[in-house]
Amino acid sequence: MLLRKLLTLINLIRFRSFNILRSYLYKIYFLCSGLQFGKGLRINGKIFILGWNCNIKLGRKVTLEYNCLLLAGREGKLQIGDSSSVSYGTTINAGFGNITIGSKTMISANCYIISSDHNIHDKLSVVDSNHIIEDILIGNNVWIGANVVITKGCKIGDGAIIGAGSVITSDIPAMAIAVGTPAKVIKYRQFNSK
Repeated sequence: MLLRKLLTLINLIRFRSFNILRSYLYKIYFLCSGLQFGKGLRINGKIFILGWNCNIKLGRKVTLEYNCLLLAGREGKLQIGDSSSVSYGTTINAGFGNITIGSKTMISANCYIISSDHNIHDKLSVVDSNHIIEDILIGNNVWIGANVVITKGCKIGDGAIIGAGSVITSDIPAMAIAVGTPAKVIKYRQFNSK
């Protein structure tokens, strides 16, 4: 029993030490590639930051979980506020337009956020068509559930909650709880101010 506890403790220390070292090496690499980030950035596992890293700005104490992808193009900018977190398998694609995420916002696993779309009326071939670009603004203290898709031009107000599996195609007001495909507001948050 004592040996099992000792081995568990050794494995835990080894795992945490490896994660701290990996996070530190990621920070050095991304800093050299132009990424801007505040103090306390936590990188928990293998992540991908692609494109024009100088167009990505992360606030203080941002947490990025395993297998998340942040992308910014030459024309796009991505900004994530202080103490926000991006969970496993989430993609945030600011290839063309701007995406701004407020402070203390939680983005759950496997979400997809993109600020552009193909213009289907431009040419017969969608592959050759131009893009429609509209900025995305996600407020402070927002909780976005797992497997949510947020499309171009959407604004999500402060304190809103987006239910798992929802597709956001229009604006969501502050303090609203929205679910569905496309997402609709079902009620508003009410909490005790004490």
